[in-house]
Amino acid sequence: MTQLSTTLRRARKSSRVLLPYGRPHRRHLVRGAVATVFVVAARLAFPWPLRGLLEVVFHSNGAGRQGAVLAIVPDAGDPVVWLVASFAVIVIVWGVAESLQRLEFTRYAVGLVQGVRRAALRQLPAAAKEGQDAGDLIATVTSDAARVKTGTKSILIGMSRNGGFFLGVAVIVTIIAPLIGAVFLVGGLVTAVVGGYGAWRSSVIVRRSRIREGKLTGDLHGFLSGGADVVAPPAKSSRADSKATRVEGLTTLAVHVVLGASTCTILLLCVQAGRNGSLSSGSVFTILAYVLLMHNKTVSLGRSIVRLGRVLPSAERIAALARSKRRSPAAPKQVASGGTTRPRPRPYRGSRPDPAPDS
Repeated sequence: MTQLSTTLRRARKSSRVLLPYGRPHRRHLVRGAVATVFVVAARLAFPWPLRGLLEVVFHSNGAGRQGAVLAIVPDAGDPVVWLVASFAVIVIVWGVAESLQRLEFTRYAVGLVQGVRRAALRQLPAAAKEGQDAGDLIATVTSDAARVKTGTKSILIGMSRNGGFFLGVAVIVTIIAPLIGAVFLVGGLVTAVVGGYGAWRSSVIVRRSRIREGKLTGDLHGFLSGGADVVAPPAKSSRADSKATRVEGLTTLAVHVVLGASTCTILLLCVQAGRNGSLSSGSVFTILAYVLLMHNKTVSLGRSIVRLGRVLPSAERIAALARSKRRSPAAPKQVASGGTTRPRPRPYRGSRPDPAPDS
């Protein structure tokens, strides 16, 4: 628990440093959020035209207007045309919104990291004078900044899209069948907990790997400067990457197990509710369609949570360099005299330079 609380404290501390650099680019974040709403809405609407087509087939081949979807289809013309057209509109909206979402979230991530990198670069001279390892500084402003940019983009896209879809499905399924919605929600919450644990374990491993990476960069910098020999990367570095990948793999396996158990429970409840007549065939189809669509999306959501563990150590390092308050050369102090200010004279030290020759 001590390591977990320490990791959470580091994450909050790094977020307070990094997030202000994204304020000038928050318009991209807002646009990406709006696009995410359309992506989630299109995903949620995806099964309904298909349900309407099933209602057409099972209700006198469209002669009647029975069914939850057919009841809202316009009376003009064949309902199949309306349902197929609506399905095409949903697919087009989905594709356009997803493209805009990726573009806007990428612009936000790039702008945020550029601001953080500029702040870190301003601190480099003072950090180097204080004796901080050159290789560690180089790795921070290059590799760590690039990882934060890529991680921020992928996490924003994955977590917003899949998380919003999960919440929407949970609401719809709960409205249709509260018990099944509760099982679905519990499965998702357990998935988030498992992903969070995997992210913590991954961050502990990757943090050590980042330190070794800085040492290797310092050795290469020293060799290229002519002051040291190349030192081979330590074997532990590759083992650390393997451990982190193994943690992510085991976490993904655990997510599949949790989702598989919740899906099997939902299937049994749906069949039982369909047999006793408490759920219509259309409602059973809608629930099953959502649950099956949501399986891979929830696994992706778990991966996005685990991916935080790889990004967090890099975010900590670039944030630590950007927020460091190092002493800059002091400006001459001003003293007030007679309502005006004038520079305080500096004490004379050393010999004075020879006066410039008269021209």
